[in-house]
Amino acid sequence: MSNYFKSIKDILNELPALSDYLVNAGTYFAHLAKKDVLLPKEKLEEHINLVNDYANVLTEQHQLDHIINKLITDCIDRNDDKTSNYLKKLFINTIVFHDFGKINEHFQLDKMKNNLFKENVPNNSPIGSTHSALGAYLYLTKHLNEIVFEYNQDPRLMTACIYLSYSIFKHHGSRFTDDTLSTTNFDELQAKYNFEEVSQFLSNYLIHFDYQIHPNILAIIGKNDWLKSNLKLVENNSFSLYALCRLNFSLLTASDYLATNEYMNQAPLKEFGVLSLERISEIYAHVTTTEWINETEGKRNYNKAVFEKIGNYRLQHPVVASGDNLNILRTEMAIEVIRNIRSNKDQNLFYIEAPTGGGKTNLSALAALELLKLHKGKYNKVFYVFPFTTLITQTYKSLKETLFLNDNEMVELHSNAGMKVKENTEDDAYGNNKLNYINHLFVNYPFGFLSHIRFFDILKTNEKETNYLLHRLANSIVVIDELQSYNPEHWDKVIYFIKQYADKFNIKFILMSATLPKLDRLDVIKNQVQEFTYLLPNAKEKYFKNPNFAGRVAFNFDLFDRKDLQLQEIADKLLFESAVYADKDFGKSKPLGSVYTIIEFIFKKTATEFYELIKRSDFFDETLLLSGTILPHRRKEIINFLKNKNNRQKKILLVTTQVVEAGVDIDMDLGFKDRSLVDSDEQLAGRINRNVNKQGCSLFLFNYNKEAIIYGNDKRLELTRKFISRDTYQEILVNKDFDKLYDLVLNDRNEWNNREMAVGFKDYEHKIKQLKYQSVHEQFKLIAQNNLSCFVPIAVPITVEGVMKGHIDTVFTSSELLFLAKQQVYPNVNNEIEGAEVFEVYLNLIHNKQEFIKQKTDKKILQGIIGKYVFSLFATNKIEQQIVLFSDEEKSAFGYKYIERWRDFYAVETGMRDSDFNSNETQFL
Repeated sequence: MSNYFKSIKDILNELPALSDYLVNAGTYFAHLAKKDVLLPKEKLEEHINLVNDYANVLTEQHQLDHIINKLITDCIDRNDDKTSNYLKKLFINTIVFHDFGKINEHFQLDKMKNNLFKENVPNNSPIGSTHSALGAYLYLTKHLNEIVFEYNQDPRLMTACIYLSYSIFKHHGSRFTDDTLSTTNFDELQAKYNFEEVSQFLSNYLIHFDYQIHPNILAIIGKNDWLKSNLKLVENNSFSLYALCRLNFSLLTASDYLATNEYMNQAPLKEFGVLSLERISEIYAHVTTTEWINETEGKRNYNKAVFEKIGNYRLQHPVVASGDNLNILRTEMAIEVIRNIRSNKDQNLFYIEAPTGGGKTNLSALAALELLKLHKGKYNKVFYVFPFTTLITQTYKSLKETLFLNDNEMVELHSNAGMKVKENTEDDAYGNNKLNYINHLFVNYPFGFLSHIRFFDILKTNEKETNYLLHRLANSIVVIDELQSYNPEHWDKVIYFIKQYADKFNIKFILMSATLPKLDRLDVIKNQVQEFTYLLPNAKEKYFKNPNFAGRVAFNFDLFDRKDLQLQEIADKLLFESAVYADKDFGKSKPLGSVYTIIEFIFKKTATEFYELIKRSDFFDETLLLSGTILPHRRKEIINFLKNKNNRQKKILLVTTQVVEAGVDIDMDLGFKDRSLVDSDEQLAGRINRNVNKQGCSLFLFNYNKEAIIYGNDKRLELTRKFISRDTYQEILVNKDFDKLYDLVLNDRNEWNNREMAVGFKDYEHKIKQLKYQSVHEQFKLIAQNNLSCFVPIAVPITVEGVMKGHIDTVFTSSELLFLAKQQVYPNVNNEIEGAEVFEVYLNLIHNKQEFIKQKTDKKILQGIIGKYVFSLFATNKIEQQIVLFSDEEKSAFGYKYIERWRDFYAVETGMRDSDFNSNETQFL
């Protein structure tokens, strides 16, 4: 790396005031106040200064200087202080210059109502009242002139200058596209006008800034042939220039947005959602020294003992299966993780491969906390990434307690999450809504819990609003859970982006799962910086094969190969095994006469059929159905019911689809599963005998539905059928050796990417090298299937029964109830919120436009409320044709299928009645 870089702050401080070089600078305006707001027009110089200030603050808050320096060093590709610092100046000057085009007379008169320019408006202006292209022109001419005459026409600087100018061209657009070269070549203007005349017209504005530009430089503009013939300069950099340009766009648009917001609402943003060193120390002290998490509820802080033992504790690895020994192993895993973090604190890539029931979430929290503490504020935010919203919500609640966090430090980011409302006692003029919207848009919370789709969108998006967050990822800790849930066809892209951002943005990634594919074995990241550090080295021998984990559940293969099974036979087997197990007595953990049994099907339709069949038997005290069409409050009721110790003396059957695999914290005695993927089978096993306080727990694998309907495009299924015998399948599950499958998948992906004619990863990376932003985004979709969101206008209770007797669990937050009350929606006599009334609020919001931020805020708050009434289906033509029979099509024109006739095919306890649909596609979500 270069020996010396100026800071962004230094570069900005060296800039002369705009009024020093823009003639009559005080006559130009940048923004008007909102209608009916008495506020002076904002001068252009005021806006530019404010944008620069925000760019400086964001740089300091997220410690971007060394990130920018590293990217620039990669692009320059040699130790050259002068050139490197000029490229950094090019980077920051896109922000400085972005609104220089607002000196356009048409813009001043038409947009700013500035009558000073009434007599000076040019006729037949090719740019009308726009300003972005003019701003980019001023940026390009000024800097290309300097590069040619002061930097000997350095091709690296000319390349960077042209590509960075794209941020100015697009800063009022909604996205980057693949048109970088054509846009920076002014192709749109060239298509409409004689460009020599356009160039002459644009060059007239140079005199306003007192810029002396050589005529030969003006001739370069609009002639990108030189750049096209030197694309190797771009391609040699591959990821670094791509990242530099996107980071530039992120910092420019975020600073511009915050500065504009400050003027419009007269309220500066003062907090940026990062952890101070003092707060990190405070959290660390709580976790390491506090006795109780919640003494009233009897929740002890077991992590205190972990930190007390770290110094000289010798690992015992007890092998006798018992609840006490399981807790010893959990403590020892925590000690190992912390010790390995301390000895590898400067690494950026970590694996936590821990057996189901080992407490991965707690292990990751301790690892993240230790990294925060060791690096003394260098890392100041944490992101948790999950494949399922249920995992997001569950981990949010868990880590709030584990790390002693407050609500203002945490946010959920997914499709069913509403607007986060921060406690705020200030800014009456600004209003909580505006502040909450800004905090949500920029995720101004030090702990973010988000879906994997949302997270990887940030890494590769071409959308402006999503790209706002890119700068925020710098110097963060990112925990990615259940990596194996991604389709293997994208594993190469997943690990490529992880490795690149770990290096370029100084992000510490912790990848964790009980069934963890080692994606670093893919060839696409060979010879790249750093390797993964295993925080639990030799975990297979130490933990996975330990009887406290491997012996918790026995896998039964008696029905594994049968192709003629009927549901009645499966029911008979389940009833027989459940009756046998009910006769066992393990005290409070499993009283005599009780049994908790779970059965999982691939298809939701089959689960419903089995539910109806098994209910004819009177063996079970309670038979519950959990699927993707069960609404959130009912799901919460079911999970709480199963976790309530007062129900442990009952006989309970849970019939489910694969939604239960997503880290649902329940403890069953017996399991039955329609086999699918071997790692999926292990996930269900993780819901059985979680605390090793019972004996004889089994998971019976059977073969009923055709898994290929769901997993037909998943290489794991294809390779399992081709290479994994029944004995190997059983060996994988018993010994937890999932690498036997994953190595096949990884080798297959490597082979595909190395084929000459195959469209593989090299083609995708080529898009990155060519700065094809839109293609990079669109050709990497973790989930390609479109969903149909169905709104069921039932009455949803405000609370449900909690896990402990006498406790309640909220369904609607206090802020959601307050929002509904303002819309004249109140609980009914049964303390429920009527879905029909909620949807009317939604329709009113759409039809009655409000002030922008209030509209956005209300919509986001309402999104969280609407999520309580919504389930999803695969959006196939067949499903859409059938669902229309039950929906109000007029109300369904606004994003949700409104199920007007829900009583004809929906029940709260069982979800959608599948008999009305002639397709298995209704299952699974």
